[in-house]
Amino acid sequence: MRFDLSALRGDPGRPFNLSQDVDLPVVEWQGEALRVLGPVHVEATAVYQEEGVLLRVSVRARVRRTCSRCLAELVENVAEDGTLEVNPDEIAGAYLELGPFIEAGLRLGLSPKPLCTLGCLGICPECGADLNRERHREGCHGQTKRLDPRLAKLRELLDEPPSER
Repeated sequence: MRFDLSALRGDPGRPFNLSQDVDLPVVEWQGEALRVLGPVHVEATAVYQEEGVLLRVSVRARVRRTCSRCLAELVENVAEDGTLEVNPDEIAGAYLELGPFIEAGLRLGLSPKPLCTLGCLGICPECGADLNRERHREGCHGQTKRLDPRLAKLRELLDEPPSER
């Protein structure tokens, strides 16, 4: 998917629009190869101006992810809109290729910590049980709240009566 720079330069100020479904089977993100389900729908507008090419890109896709709490598979709907100015001197060749902008839009639209549901309980750090599907396993102490050892001194201060402080 690309814009012809000669057409853009030939009619400054006029918006040129593209709307297309692009095949992008995998997107790399934070060391993980994420599978894109189906085509990525892209709508783009480019306007040639004195300062450069004003580019607006809208990306819509469905991406297979893993829940950050319980590790269940989920499908995330990605929708990202972006606007940027591209210096024509930085464009190699006669075309403005949109591939890098499409991938960047997908990455920006991804949740940093995807969840299968908002109320996901995650996995117990003690017994490894998926708390969305099962209870703590026998002998697990994960049900009792344990104090982070780094906060133990703060707990001591809070437990003291106000007159002793």
